[in-house]
Amino acid sequence: MNILKIIFIVILFFQYAPAQIKIRPPARAGQFYPGSAEELRRTIGNYLNNAEKVAISGEISGLWVPHAGYQFSGQVAANGYKCIKDSKFDLIILIGPSHYYRLSGASVGDWAAYKTPLGLARIDTLNADKLRTDCSLIHCINAAHNNEHSLEVQIPFLQIVQPGIPIIPILVGFNNSYNDCKKIAEAVVNICENKKVLIIASSDMSHFPDYSTAYKVDKKMLKAIQSFNPKKVLQTNKTIMQQGYNSLDCTLCGLNALVITMLAVKELDADKARILPYANSGDISGNRERVVGYGSGIFFDQVNNPVKKKDIIMDGINFSKEEKVKLFEIARKSIRYALNKKELPSFSVTEENLNKKRGVFVTLMNKGRLRGCIGYFEPVNPLYVMVSQMAAAAATQDYRFAYNPVTTEELDEINIKISVLSKLKKIDSIDEIEVGKHGIWIKQGMRGGTYLPEVATEMGWNKIEFLEHCCTEKAGLSKDAWKKDADVYIYSSQILDENNK
Repeated sequence: MNILKIIFIVILFFQYAPAQIKIRPPARAGQFYPGSAEELRRTIGNYLNNAEKVAISGEISGLWVPHAGYQFSGQVAANGYKCIKDSKFDLIILIGPSHYYRLSGASVGDWAAYKTPLGLARIDTLNADKLRTDCSLIHCINAAHNNEHSLEVQIPFLQIVQPGIPIIPILVGFNNSYNDCKKIAEAVVNICENKKVLIIASSDMSHFPDYSTAYKVDKKMLKAIQSFNPKKVLQTNKTIMQQGYNSLDCTLCGLNALVITMLAVKELDADKARILPYANSGDISGNRERVVGYGSGIFFDQVNNPVKKKDIIMDGINFSKEEKVKLFEIARKSIRYALNKKELPSFSVTEENLNKKRGVFVTLMNKGRLRGCIGYFEPVNPLYVMVSQMAAAAATQDYRFAYNPVTTEELDEINIKISVLSKLKKIDSIDEIEVGKHGIWIKQGMRGGTYLPEVATEMGWNKIEFLEHCCTEKAGLSKDAWKKDADVYIYSSQILDENNK
């Protein structure tokens, strides 16, 4: 192909490719923030220059900023954005409230980019799709995003302080329960693996009380946020709203967005909140009869914090007794089909907990004797499907019992244990391993092996013995491979025992 033809193809690509990208156009440029690139860049630059430099001894993973018009809340927002100006992130997740559309759960639009006067801000469409697939509460409702300002006003700031970093914009409804927030936060955490992620909560504070009431109410809420306790934030909101302050519509218009952000960044090792300078619209406009409060803050992990969390592990699934019974029925029926060389049965499962995607190990015991144990780390299928597959495999494919396999005659004597796994986390130091809490997976080249968390406790091993036995007995490596070139991963497991449902 000659050089002229190559140049012609390149020109065609850049001329027509952008038209094929689905873009969310600016809806609030010229209203909430300047409509020209030059003025917008100058305005944000001035806000950032006027913001104080905050010294943080740790890494920031969360940010809370307001979302009113820049003339009112731009400086308060800039106080937060300046804190992350020199950080490097792989992904930024924006979470804000849906003001104009009655939204149940949450929504992530299907655009490839947001457009502002500063250009296009790319959306991580693969992880956006994963969020919608993995969490039944997260939908794609573009109508909720079309005129929404809570996310749009954040994007120009990001284009200045974190240029080129992909984003995921999430809108949340006002009526989500705490458990709904936890589920959405869990889905967010699940896409953060092996990435340095910043999660931003977009929320203004008190709406429409007089100036002195706003300061009183916002002070209480700022104290709750400073505690870095999502439940305390919710309880403080409830208490304030029950006290009947005149003209107070809300304490935080992005309450759920902030709670979700706090829950998620806690799982990403943040253990400290810091509140930045506060203001309200009365401070800016001079009208103190009916004001809106604006706060900002950062969430970060403290360096050398002795109680710092060491692994990204969400709370265990709160299974009902009926759900546990159903899982074991699925496991036992699958084993019976496999032993009779039948294709695994299909199951009708509507329970949300059983449709969550998790890695699973299934262990078979007969009067205290191991009769099979097989699992799969990657959460590629719903939990009930993984249990079905791993239960069948444990009964028929564990090579250790090739000459003494499980039989249909002993099936009634078999006790089934299901280990529901957290995400794997690669560690740099064995100091991160907690014996009895963490399972380990050791991998070198094509060889690898694992021990579940309970094995070390059952065998009375210390940390070094745990590693050495896993290297030799499970991975087929030298006993000191863990301190040479092998990779070591940790995980936790939630154990369900058929004898203790």
